[in-house]
Amino acid sequence: MNAVPRGRLQRSHLWRLLDERDPAGGRLKAALMLTHPGPSMLVAATAVAVTGLAMRSVPAAGLALRVGLLMLFAQLSIGITNDLADLAADRISKAYKPLVRRAVDRRGAAAAAALLAVAALTLGASLGGAALGATALGLGAGIAYDLGLKHSVVAVLAWWAGFSALPLLAFAAASRLRPDLWWEVPLAGMLALLLLCANALPDIEGDRAAGTRSLPVHLGEPATRRLALATGAALGGSVATLAAALGQGPTTVAAAALVAAVAVVSLGLPGEGGRHLALRSFVPLSLSGALLAATWLATLPG
Repeated sequence: MNAVPRGRLQRSHLWRLLDERDPAGGRLKAALMLTHPGPSMLVAATAVAVTGLAMRSVPAAGLALRVGLLMLFAQLSIGITNDLADLAADRISKAYKPLVRRAVDRRGAAAAAALLAVAALTLGASLGGAALGATALGLGAGIAYDLGLKHSVVAVLAWWAGFSALPLLAFAAASRLRPDLWWEVPLAGMLALLLLCANALPDIEGDRAAGTRSLPVHLGEPATRRLALATGAALGGSVATLAAALGQGPTTVAAAALVAAVAVVSLGLPGEGGRHLALRSFVPLSLSGALLAATWLATLPG
């Protein structure tokens, strides 16, 4: 009998696991889709990077692993909960979703989300009380958003809590919590409001037709655009004003000016051309906001 080469056997087995035509493979791929692994891994990597910023050095492998897994488990739990909460709506317009196709069992998904949340909180507790509190804040905000907060006028509170929790967790894990770090909380609130408005702009009419009662739906597109523009300007001005008091340099002021400039260009231009640009403002505002956040944390005096 001819032996099958080991490498070919391994490749064949891996292909079966990922091939949707194979029952086991379809379930594995569906489970991976349910967890939204890409964004979850990005947020986990960001948490490890911010821990390094807090320490002003590369974190030890054990610490990096705990912070990364903590954030990964929390994000996976939030992602699964989101699909569970949206199941009824997804049955109408997103037939490809794993839960809609019944490629993943609903009760199994709920159990996985709960276990991942417990694992995240356990890792948070292993890093100390402050890290556990930040973990609970971010995880709780994400789950509350999934379970209905995203359809309300106070959805920005969940964004605010999530944006605030990540730096607090990273600095707590690094044992670097400090009084001037708490300025990130109001600044994170402004960034959260800016990005929530920019993210909602293209979908306001559709959300209104679907019965969503979010803040942008309540305000309407023109007012949401003006609110985002004002918030971007306020964020840039606040960071620039605080820079001198916190001992930050011109790099932070430049990053703040960039956010304000992107907000003005993408949200403040008049006419139909300006409107079309505003509907696509989320990505440039996200990138400039992320740059500002990293610069602000990196330039806090050691």
